[in-house]
Amino acid sequence: MNFPPIYILSLRAHRRYQPLVDQLEKMGMKYQISWGIDGRDKLPSQYEARIDRQGAEARMGRPMSDGEFACALSHRQIYEAIAKGEDASAIVLEDDAVLSEDFMALGSSLVEPPCGLLLFDHKNTYVRHRDRLVLPGGIMAYRIALPPFLATGYMVSKEVAAHLAYRDGPVVQPSDWPDAITQFESYACDPRVVTQRARDLSTSSLEVGRRKRGYRRKRSLRRLLYRAYWRRFWTKRTAKKLA
Repeated sequence: MNFPPIYILSLRAHRRYQPLVDQLEKMGMKYQISWGIDGRDKLPSQYEARIDRQGAEARMGRPMSDGEFACALSHRQIYEAIAKGEDASAIVLEDDAVLSEDFMALGSSLVEPPCGLLLFDHKNTYVRHRDRLVLPGGIMAYRIALPPFLATGYMVSKEVAAHLAYRDGPVVQPSDWPDAITQFESYACDPRVVTQRARDLSTSSLEVGRRKRGYRRKRSLRRLLYRAYWRRFWTKRTAKKLA
């Protein structure tokens, strides 16, 4: 099977990647596991220089947890590996990803990337429905209008990986997704070809970390004074919501 390189993001302490590995091996797919940074208790001090806590709070309207910073930095580590590699694209899967049969249909169409970023799984996704790609298996992909949630599975080109790894500044957002992706040809699959195994916010380690520290988004009417708020407001109303 002719596929781009596949990276599985996992934590050594989790060991929850086995179902995904079993699925890939059953399909005859090659992969490599990328061990992420464990920040569930505390972000290791050597990574502080690569994040901006004040910037994140200003951007998110709440503090980001150490687990969220660690997850974003773990994805960046994979981007760095992709940027240094020889392949034109790569696939990144979080260790709780579940692959559909349609995932296999994409196959060789991703070796030479059809776009800069292709999200296999996504949530709260607003797209420009007239800007679309037709992929193998009858799968449609629509141009992303606003950064959605979830980084469970995606294809990224070498060029976009290099930007996200080296030119996107300190981390101020969770791994799903920085505003920078709207600068590129970023698309979301419809229907989704990857889902999360046993998706449940009550059991998400990142959500547990936020709740434990009381990190909730602060709502303020001051947001109405900023152009960014109104740009997002109008984008939502002119875009199509997929999921």
